[in-house]
Amino acid sequence: MRHTKMNHFALTSAKTATVAVVALSMTLSSVGAQSGGTLGGFPINEPGANTSSSGSGAGKPNRKKGPMQIIVDANGPGPYKTISHAIKDVAEGGVVYVMHGTYNESISLEKSVFIQGDRGPGSGVEISAPMNESCLKFAPKDGTAHAVVANVQFAAKINSAAPACIDIDQGVFTLKESDVLGSGVRPAVKINGGTVMLEKNRISAGSEGVFVVQQHSLSQSFIIDNKILQNKVGVDIASGSRADVVIAGNEIFDNLDSGVKSSGYGAAKLIGNKIRNNKGSGVILDKYAKLSLVRYNEIAQNSGDGVAVPFGVNGVIEDNDIIGNDGLSIFIREGLEPKVTNNFIENNGGDKCSKKDRRKKRC
Repeated sequence: MRHTKMNHFALTSAKTATVAVVALSMTLSSVGAQSGGTLGGFPINEPGANTSSSGSGAGKPNRKKGPMQIIVDANGPGPYKTISHAIKDVAEGGVVYVMHGTYNESISLEKSVFIQGDRGPGSGVEISAPMNESCLKFAPKDGTAHAVVANVQFAAKINSAAPACIDIDQGVFTLKESDVLGSGVRPAVKINGGTVMLEKNRISAGSEGVFVVQQHSLSQSFIIDNKILQNKVGVDIASGSRADVVIAGNEIFDNLDSGVKSSGYGAAKLIGNKIRNNKGSGVILDKYAKLSLVRYNEIAQNSGDGVAVPFGVNGVIEDNDIIGNDGLSIFIREGLEPKVTNNFIENNGGDKCSKKDRRKKRC
């Protein structure tokens, strides 16, 4: 391992912004075909392949008609008091604008829709899920459907048995500028498939802040500029996942176990994050992690190792600041050979060891 005295705290936010732009362009490029035929949440037919059962209107998607814009106000005079009612009536691709208030309901999305919470002064928009139900579930019938949810607070009931507060099955889903409060015993956000963008959210109180279990190799997740805190694990990429996951520009802190754990087959790219004050290791590259990139991160004051590689191989760990962790700066199991270079390493409790151990990358 090479210890190089370089301070990367001075890296500008331009790197993170670049990652976010690239991630967003990749997300948009995933939305192409319009077809009901899917494989793992992705289209298998060419655009325009949808036809009705009678054969009429060939090449034209079958869209439910309805208003393109609906305003929901739990405390107002209008006809829409619940978000669920508005989603049922709004046209495919329409906008549901939600006024301030508390909405005691579970939201089910099965089509393309944009849900926008009121940005004006007031108490905000809160969706409080009933016991044992998700706050929001995105399970579109058409795997190419695209939903966007912005500026909403989601709260699961404590100890709820629902799969997650935000549960995403397939399609293209964006959650931004929102607050997700988990149940404590289930993930705050669970990503099962599709292409997902989480941007500028606050995600807390889950068994995992973000739990990635995407089993299709074409799946992608982009976790950009979020605050992920006070979960058991901040971000957990499960061993069955085959997705590529970009984790960039986030603050991942005060979690009860590790900050980021990657055990999936896909590529996990951790770029420009602040991963600090977690009760376990800052980053764990475990199980099947083979394509990991850990670069330009601040990994500091975690109770375990800064970066732990008990099983993952073929990764790159470079240009990070790894400071003040209680365990080793970088733990690598003997026989594994990720590329480790150009990290600034200082004051990690486990690094005081023999030259022999350092040569074998045990500390």
